[in-house]
Amino acid sequence: MKMAMAWGCLVPTRRSLIGYEAATRKVLNHLGVETVDIPNETCCAPFWMQSLDFTTSLAMAARNLAKAEEMGLDLLTPCSGCFHSYMRVNHTYENHPEMREKVNDILAKADLRYDGNVESRHVVDFLYKDIGVNAIKESMKIDLGEIEIGLRYGCHMLKPSDLLNIEYSERPRFGDELLEAVGVRCKEYTGRYRCCGGLLRGTQDDVADYILHDRLMDAKNANLDGLVTVCSLCHIQHDMGQKSIKRKFGIEDLEIPVLHFPQLLALGFGYSAEEIGLNLHTVKTDGIVAKIIAGASKGGVKK
Repeated sequence: MKMAMAWGCLVPTRRSLIGYEAATRKVLNHLGVETVDIPNETCCAPFWMQSLDFTTSLAMAARNLAKAEEMGLDLLTPCSGCFHSYMRVNHTYENHPEMREKVNDILAKADLRYDGNVESRHVVDFLYKDIGVNAIKESMKIDLGEIEIGLRYGCHMLKPSDLLNIEYSERPRFGDELLEAVGVRCKEYTGRYRCCGGLLRGTQDDVADYILHDRLMDAKNANLDGLVTVCSLCHIQHDMGQKSIKRKFGIEDLEIPVLHFPQLLALGFGYSAEEIGLNLHTVKTDGIVAKIIAGASKGGVKK
């Protein structure tokens, strides 16, 4: 299987997201998926930019889709914002054909055209539906059954559900099902499905802090070994934002490790914490990694 990869702006450039790319590459390679990076990938013009100029935002996203179409490949992205943008292009092409020519008139200035033939997929949904739970389970080398985590899907991979078409957006289960199949205990807890405030960061920081404070307190009170995120913004909020919440609200004993979804699978596949960038996270992940290793030493290593 071969897929075009669109990494987005945040994943390759933010310190605690570098591990998202590293782990995603290793997990896909481990599962036999060949990936080809979109050449000269540019910004997807995510939803907050659509309100400035909708046609231009579609053209920006369609540029990367046009590159994938030239390669004859469907597109895969780990970024929920990028996924939303690419799905928006295809939805608009299908339902508003007059926009197709407007977008292609813009693309023509860069000697490109997009005809709407590229299927866009989010990495986590792709792992669940296309690779499959059984194949991933059979690829595991280390049992992850010693840890209990809170899985945060975020908003932008799922909402609005009629556009993104993955699963019922209010109470998704597919990510839990995949992790639980490889032994992880995914815990339901208060606030798990509520917004982290990530999109408010940089415009209304006080509001973003108060929302994040509530989400972190929800996780702390649930006595989790860590959080696992699907969304880049959720990870930035919960990992990088945790330090400022500790300082602002005077919470000394707040130290919740936050892993990207593919990082947890990569640990189960036998990759080291350093190989998948866990050492680059703001909140140390040593505790949850040690617990996984301890579980493996008690007989959790698969032959």
